[in-house]
Amino acid sequence: MGKGIIMTKKGFLLATAATGAAAFAPGAMAADLPTKAPAPLVVPPAASWAGWYIGLHAGVNWQQGHNTPSANYGATLTTSSTGFIGGGQIGYNWQSGNFVFGIEADGSWLSGKGSVGNGTFYSASNQIRWLATVRPRFGLAVGNTMGYVTGGVAFGGVKNTYINDPFPNGIKSESKTRVGWTVGGGIEHMWTRNVTIALEGLFVDLGRSTVNLPNNKTTKFSNQAVIGRLKLNYKW
Repeated sequence: MGKGIIMTKKGFLLATAATGAAAFAPGAMAADLPTKAPAPLVVPPAASWAGWYIGLHAGVNWQQGHNTPSANYGATLTTSSTGFIGGGQIGYNWQSGNFVFGIEADGSWLSGKGSVGNGTFYSASNQIRWLATVRPRFGLAVGNTMGYVTGGVAFGGVKNTYINDPFPNGIKSESKTRVGWTVGGGIEHMWTRNVTIALEGLFVDLGRSTVNLPNNKTTKFSNQAVIGRLKLNYKW
């Protein structure tokens, strides 16, 4: 009978040991399994600004004209005006990493005409009626948005008039195309892969011209403008 009790105790101990081993086995097996590698990070391709684009623009222009007559021939007068600007542009971009290089040409029609009189005999009016520019652009693209600077040559159709009533032949006027320069910058966002929208500001100086009269009196005219415009482009 004593032998039976001993055998029973041995069986109980063996069963307990087997149960404990079974409990720890899954953990041990799991520790031996290789760790599953995390899924690779999928990075979307960088937005491409390279290629041709064409578009339209609209905005506001602030013009200023300067009228400087010969000494002892009248008063120097300055005019200013605010108007609408609208037109179109075409360009091409090259891209290297985040850097974008391009060239753009545009044409615009401008409204607004500045006029002034000094209350005596002198009056003047100045107007830039149309404007075209050819400009390189240098930009830095971050994701779908690019900031850029630009500058180049500007062509403009101007009409300037200076009136000096006391003098014979006292009206000096010009209507011509002038060449000057422009500089500015903007920020452009790629709305879709083919459509971009941009906000741009430009300063334009069309230089100075001199009008002569038979009495050897002259007047110098100059025309400048500050432009803010919204641009919509289609690229391909």
